[in-house]
Amino acid sequence: MIFSIAWKNIWRNRMRSLIVMIAVTIGMIGGIFSSAVFKGMSDQRVKEAIKYETSHIQIHHPKFMENQELKYTLENPERMAGEIGSMPQVQSVSRRMEIPVMIKSTATGTGVQLMGIDPDKEREVTAIYDAVYDSTDLIEQYGFEDPQRISGFLKDSCGTYFGRKTRWQQIVIGEELAKQLKVDVKSKVVVNLQTTDGNLSGGVFRVAGIYRITNSAFENTVAFVEKDVLAELTGLRTGSTHELAIRLEDDGELNAMMSQLETKYPDLSIMSWKDIQPELGMITEWLDVMLYFVMVIILLALGFGIVNTMLMVVMERVKELGMLMAIGMNRMRVFTMIMLETIFLSLTGGVIGMALAALLVNYFGNAGINLKAFAQGFEAMGYNPMLYPQIGTAFYFSITVLIILTAIVASVYPAIKALRMNPAEALRIEI
Repeated sequence: MIFSIAWKNIWRNRMRSLIVMIAVTIGMIGGIFSSAVFKGMSDQRVKEAIKYETSHIQIHHPKFMENQELKYTLENPERMAGEIGSMPQVQSVSRRMEIPVMIKSTATGTGVQLMGIDPDKEREVTAIYDAVYDSTDLIEQYGFEDPQRISGFLKDSCGTYFGRKTRWQQIVIGEELAKQLKVDVKSKVVVNLQTTDGNLSGGVFRVAGIYRITNSAFENTVAFVEKDVLAELTGLRTGSTHELAIRLEDDGELNAMMSQLETKYPDLSIMSWKDIQPELGMITEWLDVMLYFVMVIILLALGFGIVNTMLMVVMERVKELGMLMAIGMNRMRVFTMIMLETIFLSLTGGVIGMALAALLVNYFGNAGINLKAFAQGFEAMGYNPMLYPQIGTAFYFSITVLIILTAIVASVYPAIKALRMNPAEALRIEI
């Protein structure tokens, strides 16, 4: 009965109730949609970091990450790769060499991290191969609808991921590094490095391909060559491995897999993508807290408006409330009625706002938000300028609970104000 009365009471002044509901609706749309944008950006950044940069897990010699000395290689890396690759949670394992080098062109030079890889195995762990310029990019750039119309010159200028055998040693570099060195596909670059005996050595490489991802810092600092070629240049034996990169079947298996590997290889350094890129791991872990913090601030601001509205409701109905208490309605039922009115008022606007926000998130989650006009800034931070908002279902349930709590808190002061009325004095008040 009291639920029905409370629901009818909020519609006694339709305009005032609608204004409060609209305010709550707009607050929910703004809060949830902005949260979905940030959540989508974060999740997309993590996926791309795993896909192109780090893989899920990396294993190193415990001293290798301190200063990346050549001598700190893994013992029996082939056996380890076989053991780990046979685990059901693991999609693939790639063996790598990783050393800092100086790379120079005819224009300039810079320091980069040179990765020695097995191209076929690396394809199963990261997707750099998929980011190398190919004829699809040229078709899009030059507007050819029919690939057969592309000239031989354009076909020859396409980059490859170590796919085309030549008499030259091949290297794949990032787009930002290519711009800095002022080189293109088939250009020659010189790599200088230190060998195992401490001497300086180097090699001439031809740019086989240029990759483009959404992290310009990674593009500018990481280059790839074939593992055996790098081993020969450094003086290490063929098969030497500084790093095992592991790609999992399911992201959710990360923690369990980390524990399993730490137990199996206690003397090695086992690092997840969160350890390799700690700033990204920290942002991801704190994001959920920050999203709720933003929603609490929005609801707190709305709460003051709701308190003001309910105070007006109570002051307008002084005589009515006095009469109800005079004919026997106890104070707890009066308190409950005002609280329910506040909850219904807030929850109605909240539900409408969440429904509209869910529609917006679903639409833009599929269509995307194109911010390519700011691509340079986004990519400098490692983020994709094409945003796909997304938010979990649990977030909506949590927001519903927060709306109800906000309404309960907002109703306390107006309800206490009503309970302090003396029924006899309230009945004598002329409105």
